[in-house]
Amino acid sequence: MEWKAVIIDGAGKLGIEVSEEQAALFAAHAREMVLWNRRINLTAVTDPYEMAIKHYLDSIVAVPFIKPNSSLLDVGSGGGFPGIPLKIMLPSVGMTLLEARRKRVSFLKYVIRSLDLVDVHVIHDRLERMTDLLPSESGFDVIVSRAFSDLELFAAHTLPLLNPGGYLVAYKGKQGDKLDTEISGLTKLAIPGGKGKEHPGGIRPHIDIQAFMLPGLEMERTLIMVTY
Repeated sequence: MEWKAVIIDGAGKLGIEVSEEQAALFAAHAREMVLWNRRINLTAVTDPYEMAIKHYLDSIVAVPFIKPNSSLLDVGSGGGFPGIPLKIMLPSVGMTLLEARRKRVSFLKYVIRSLDLVDVHVIHDRLERMTDLLPSESGFDVIVSRAFSDLELFAAHTLPLLNPGGYLVAYKGKQGDKLDTEISGLTKLAIPGGKGKEHPGGIRPHIDIQAFMLPGLEMERTLIMVTY
C-alpha cells in the first residue's frame, strides 16, 4: 500500500491521475521484475522507492502527450519501460515493444500474460531491421524510447517508421551542455520522410522540450518530442 501510495501521490504532483487498479498493475510488474532480476539483468535500480519513481513515474510523464487509440512503438524496452506503464495508463493504445536481448524478450512476454494486457506485441530484433520487418503500409503514430543515448541516431532510425502526423518521444536526463549538443545536432539533421511522406531533399524536425522534476527524488528529467 505504501509503494502504491508513492505512485499515486507522485503522479498527482505531475498532474496525472493513477487509479488504485493501475497502481496495483504497476506493483505486479515491479514484483515480477525483481524476481526475474535475480537471474537476468533487467534493471540496476532495485530499491523499491527509487524503482517507483525512476521507472514508473518517469515512464508515465508522457501520458498527456499520447492520444487514445494511437499505435506506439517502445524502442529498447528492456524490462518494459516506458511501454508497459504507458499501456496500463492508456489501455486503448496499440503497443509494440522492441527488444534485442532474448532473455528480456522472454520476461516481457511473461509479464504481459501475467498482467492480462491485450494488444501488446513484443518483437525480438534490432531497430535497424524494423523497416524490413514491417509491412510497407504499416507504421506507428508514436515512437518512444528511454534507451537511446543519441537523439540524432534515434531520429534517423525511427522516422521511416512513423505514420503521417506521427512523432517521436525521447526520455532524457536534465538539460545541460550534453543534451543541448544533441538537440543542436538534431535541428541540423535533414533525413528522408516517414511512412506516406515524400521528402527527397530531407526534412528538418520541429522539437518541443518539456522539462520536469521527478517528485520524491527531485530529479530533473526532460522529454524531447520531435515532429516533422
